[in-house]
Amino acid sequence: MRFTITTVSALGFILAVVQTAPTGPPPTASSVQRIIGGTKVNGRAYPFAAVLNIVVPGGVALCGGSLIADNYILTAAHCITDEQSGAPTSASAVVAGLGSNNVEKAELYQASKISVHPGFDTMSLANDVALVQLKKSAKLDDNTQIVKLTDSKIKDNQVLQAIGWGKVSNAGSVSDDLRQVNITVGPTSKCREAEPDFKDQSGPTICAAKNDNHDTCQGDSGGALVYSDGKSFQLAGLTSYGFTPGSTSTACGTSSVVAFYTRPAYFADWISKTTGIKKDTLLA
Repeated sequence: MRFTITTVSALGFILAVVQTAPTGPPPTASSVQRIIGGTKVNGRAYPFAAVLNIVVPGGVALCGGSLIADNYILTAAHCITDEQSGAPTSASAVVAGLGSNNVEKAELYQASKISVHPGFDTMSLANDVALVQLKKSAKLDDNTQIVKLTDSKIKDNQVLQAIGWGKVSNAGSVSDDLRQVNITVGPTSKCREAEPDFKDQSGPTICAAKNDNHDTCQGDSGGALVYSDGKSFQLAGLTSYGFTPGSTSTACGTSSVVAFYTRPAYFADWISKTTGIKKDTLLA
C-alpha cells in the first residue's frame, strides 16, 4: 500500500500522519480517520485524552486514545497494527502523552504491551479496537483522569463530540492543541447504503453520515467520540474510518463522507478480559 507521510515537530521529535490512497469501499486503513470545522478545547474538559506516537517506517504516526485505567489506553487497532502482516506494533515503538491539551507539554509514558482485538481485520477494519498498556501507571490528578465507557443507547440525530490532534483542514497540518467538533449520529439509512453490514447504532460501530464541514481527519484515529449524560463525559466511540461511497476521495468533512466509530461498550467483555478490570468498573 502506498503511503504519504506528513511530518510536524512535536514532543521533541518528529510526528507523522500516515495517509494512504483508498480504492473505495470496502474501507481499509487507507481511509482511516481523519478535526475539521471544530474548535480548540479550553481547559482540561477531556482529561482522559491521550496522544499516541507510533514509530513507523519513515516517521512516527499520530493517533489518539483514551485513558480507561491508570495503566491502560484504549485506541483503534489500525493505529498500532502493521496493515500488511496484521502483527501488533512493538510496544517499544509506542509512546503516550497525557495530562495536557498541548502535545509538547504532555507527560510521556512508554508502552509495555500492545493488545489488539483478535477479530481485527486490516482490510475491513472490523473490530477496530486495541489496548496500550503503560510501563508506568499514570499519575491521576485534575489534568489526567480515567473515562468510563457509556452503554447508553446512541440514536440517530444525537450530537456527540469528537476530539483529537488531527488535521484541521484537508490541505493543512495536524494540530499541536486538542480540538473538538460536534458530530451528529446517523441517519442509519444512509449508513446502511454505504456499509450494508451496518445494522444500527447499538452494534460494534457508531455511524455519522451528515456532517458537512464537521469531521475527524488524519491524525484523529483512535481518539474519543464523547457522550455526556449531563453530569460527566463518557466514552461512546473511537475514531475509526470514513469514506465517500463510490469515490476514491480522501477529503474530510464533505457532505458525502460516511464516518464510522468503534463503540467501546460493545467490546467491554474483551476489554475486561484483557485488562483484568471488572466490566462493571469499566462501564458508566
